[in-house]
Parts: sequence; structure tokens; C-alpha cells
Amino acid sequence: MTPRLDAGDGPPARLFAQAFRHAVAAYDALPGAILARGADHLADGEKDAGRFPRIADGPLHDPGALTAGPQAMAIHDALVLDPAVVVPAWAGPVDRRQVAGLQPAGPGWRLLDPAGDTLAVVDVVVLCAGPASAALADLPLRPVRGQATVAAGAGLPRAVSFGGYAIPTRDGVLFGATHQRDRTDTDPRPEDDAANLALIAGRLPGLAADLAARPLSSRAAIRAATPDHLPLAGPVADRPGLFVLSGFGGRGFCVAPLLADHLAATILAYPSPLPADLADAVAPDRFRKRALRRTSQTSAR
Repeated sequence: MTPRLDAGDGPPARLFAQAFRHAVAAYDALPGAILARGADHLADGEKDAGRFPRIADGPLHDPGALTAGPQAMAIHDALVLDPAVVVPAWAGPVDRRQVAGLQPAGPGWRLLDPAGDTLAVVDVVVLCAGPASAALADLPLRPVRGQATVAAGAGLPRAVSFGGYAIPTRDGVLFGATHQRDRTDTDPRPEDDAANLALIAGRLPGLAADLAARPLSSRAAIRAATPDHLPLAGPVADRPGLFVLSGFGGRGFCVAPLLADHLAATILAYPSPLPADLADAVAPDRFRKRALRRTSQTSAR
């Protein structure tokens, strides 16, 4: 769990910096959630070597939270998390049903199963089903398949990332991951394990050799991505009582705690922890508004 390392102080950089601080505090308060702390993000040539000091010394992160070196950025509060602890603790009791459709029902919504029968009538719906959310509302989400690999019994003193990543877990070292757009199959593929090993070998050949000599297992799942690589968190346009929390890509454990609090505040008409411009940056209708602006500008010409 790391922030996105953006130079400057534009909305994406401020969003991920605030989300990271918020997430660290949230996971610190959850017993058993944190497996390891700290990570090194390896520099990718002179470009990273030049921008890392600007990020580390900039105003968005707490003093000393990041340390820029010639070969890597040390992210001291980066976390390796145990989802098996985090998800049940925050989800609470879950009634697992397949919701195949939504119908307006007075001021609320009727949830329909695949046969069209009513599952429930509710005041508010929050779509947080990853890329499957797009089937229930007109949302700009696309699936991105990712497979991660675990080398059983391997050890690593500190998490490392560089586009790919390798992290210590209770069972060994988890590494990867693949990035396959518009793929929704989740059966593990041996060729993806090979691709993950090759990714590690390109930056850390000694580690890759150790991992390759150990028993490997893998898991594939589907990320939800948006065209501008920023999440969706807020009301669905022109559909009162319908909200969305999705589009996290590979940063869900970083941005979800802050955006969940923002969404809860929005639903309850409380003050949000997000500044207004950052709320606009993650608003689900931002793409529609941009399209309208482009149309207006074209007409004006």
C-alpha cells in the first residue's frame, strides 16, 4: 500500500497523498492488518532520479515520510497488508446475492435478481462491485486482469516496487503483477507466472533466481480502471440515491478508506474530508462534463 508518486501539487498528486495518510492511520488502528512497514520504489533512469527529490521535499507528504536516494525512493510508511484481516473487519455481515438490475422505487431503488424478482427495496445504493458496477449504471469502467505469484518459503527484508513489486507475506514472497486490459478470466496461467518472474529478473536478478527455485502458486483477479486513472466516488448523474465507489485500478487499499469516508459524508450531507476540487476530480460525471465542454468549445469555433 503506497501512494502514487506524482511530482507537483495537482489534484491527482494531492488526492493520493491525502489518501495515503488517511489509509495509514486507518490500518494502524486495525489489529493484525499490517504484515510489514516500509518499501523502496526503485528509480527508472535519470527521470526518476531527478523527480524523486522534488516529491520527497515537496509539501504534500509529511516531513521525513519519503527519502530520495540516487537509486530508490524510500517510502517509510508503505504497508504490506493482510486482506483476510482488513476486508471482514470493515465489511461486517454480508448478505451475498447477485443483483442483476436496479429499478427506481419511489425515492429509493428496487434490487432485482437475475429472474427479475425483488431482492430488496432500499433508500440508497452504492455500486462497489469493481468492473461489474458498469453493468448496473453507465460508468466508464474497464476490466484489467492481474495475476500475482507467491514463492513459498522465500524471504524479503523489505517490500520493493518498480512498476512490478515484490513483498514479504506470511507464506513467502508475493510478486507481480500482470496487467491485461479487457480480460476477465481468473484461472491462473503458468505463462503469467513466467512473466512475473521475468519482471523481477529485469531489476532484481538475484531475487528472481531465488524465487524461481521455490514452489510457486498464483491468483488472478480483475481490477476496475477508468480512462483517466482516477477513481469514481460520488453520485451517479441524474439518478438520485445511486452512488458509485469504484475505479481504483491497482491502488484500492490506498484510496478506498478516504473515498469511502467521502462517499458516506456525501450520502449523509455531512462535510466531506475531500476538498471540493478533489471531490470534483473523482466525481463519476466528470467525463460527461468534459464531453459537454468539448462540444461547447467546438460549437463556439
